[in-house]
Amino acid sequence: MENKNFISEVAPDWEDDQLLTRYTDKAMEWVSAQANDAKNGKPFFLYFSMTSPHEPVAPRADFIGKSGCGGYGDFVMETDFHIGRLLDFLDEQELSENTLVLFSSDNGAENTWKQRIKDYGHHSSGKLRDGKRSHYEGGHRVPFSIRWPAVIQAGRIWEKPICQIDLMVTVAEIIGAKLPEDAAEDSQSFADVLRNPASGFERIPMIITNNRNGQFSVTEGKWKLVMPSGGNGRELYDLAEDIGENRNLIKQHPEVAAALEVKLTEMLCNGRSTQGARQSNDTGWWPAITWLTPEEYKARHPEGEPLVGKANKKSKAKK
Repeated sequence: MENKNFISEVAPDWEDDQLLTRYTDKAMEWVSAQANDAKNGKPFFLYFSMTSPHEPVAPRADFIGKSGCGGYGDFVMETDFHIGRLLDFLDEQELSENTLVLFSSDNGAENTWKQRIKDYGHHSSGKLRDGKRSHYEGGHRVPFSIRWPAVIQAGRIWEKPICQIDLMVTVAEIIGAKLPEDAAEDSQSFADVLRNPASGFERIPMIITNNRNGQFSVTEGKWKLVMPSGGNGRELYDLAEDIGENRNLIKQHPEVAAALEVKLTEMLCNGRSTQGARQSNDTGWWPAITWLTPEEYKARHPEGEPLVGKANKKSKAKK
């Protein structure tokens, strides 16, 4: 459906190719209403979720054909244009200097990436394997740009991994908010990276991801382990040498895979991947945990029992 408008019967004035324009206009209108308060020390928060690059792929008429990569490429170009409009607006309102702007995507390229290779020779995922819904790097590794002129020098690059779930604790640290023990259990703050170009921040423990069917993969340092699913065995990749995940090293480094599996299992059964009180997963065993039997999982994480609640009750009983 690329390069074609899909008219949805949502509202009489609904026009798919005008959505990005209208949403950006509304975002700027809302920020404008906060401008005076912001200049007087009252911060604002805008969550701006654009429809692109999801379907319907409907670039505005003046962007059609500009990318050389079909309607999807044109839509991405238009997205970039509207983000530029919003950033320029912050400049015009004299709000840029101490406004933290975070820009990213929720997942890798939609399945149409395969056809774009055939039609235009364009690889949306670059060297990465697969795209949206996949546990491989093309499904999860996405662009992430931050603008904060008062703190971050333009053009600075951070090449070590972080995860979007880290945003909650990071922002909480920046604004001085205290989170409860049972919130953001997998979030780690990279605030120091923003403030310090020489930051030694390392995201440890691992990053845990999964695909559309729930198949797990875990990454720690340069190693990535893909857990078994649907008759497929374990896979191990050295991302430092093989970012495209082409060479399965499970036979060469079984000890690395075993160590990662132990850590993954511990985190799943603890209900968190950071330090702190054990949390409930709010579920019993589920099919994606193929390497544990229901009995093994229950022994390590009793079904239906919020473990923190149990611990709190025991503490009160001792008193």
